[in-house]
Amino acid sequence: LTLSSKDKTMQSTEIGREFLARVSEYLVSFPFDLKILQEAITEPDLERSARELAASVLIGALSPQEGSGPERFVDDVVLLRIALARIAKEGGEEAAGFCTRFGEVYSKLDDDLRIFEQSLGPELWSWLSARPGSFCRLPLKGKRASQYVDDPSSWDQLYEDGVDFQTNYDVTESQIQNKLRRPEQLIEILQRRHAEDVKKRGG
Repeated sequence: LTLSSKDKTMQSTEIGREFLARVSEYLVSFPFDLKILQEAITEPDLERSARELAASVLIGALSPQEGSGPERFVDDVVLLRIALARIAKEGGEEAAGFCTRFGEVYSKLDDDLRIFEQSLGPELWSWLSARPGSFCRLPLKGKRASQYVDDPSSWDQLYEDGVDFQTNYDVTESQIQNKLRRPEQLIEILQRRHAEDVKKRGG
């Protein structure tokens, strides 16, 4: 059966609504969800590549963000879930046990990614999916992702940085509802970030 254009529009509207609802929800829980990445970094039974990926995305999130308001974290919210899926896939034999510890997040993850991908379209989705790789060179307090993984004495500092981030995180539910009313706004924010990133890379 092929969908009529009316059905497609309705389906697209429904996915857009769901996209906005989920991003809004995850903007509120973002500092707490980042703790899963901190746990991954310190989990010796996960494959090293998965732990480095976790450190890269965490560093990207904890680094200073341009702008103000909830919109500055929209890409980070999506990147976090892309990273969590890759940790599950690339984490090795012990990854299933790790995911079980965070069952509430992982139980919705496949659905989250499907909605994100359908809402963003191929270009934005492939850009975001590739972004964690570029974070591996990003330093936080003089250390890169691989150095944090290699140095257990740095994990306490990373944990403290996470606590500071959580304490200073000023994004509230009412702020999100006031500023982000339409799914198109999220797309526009990510398109701007994409254009800035391409410009920065000189491409």
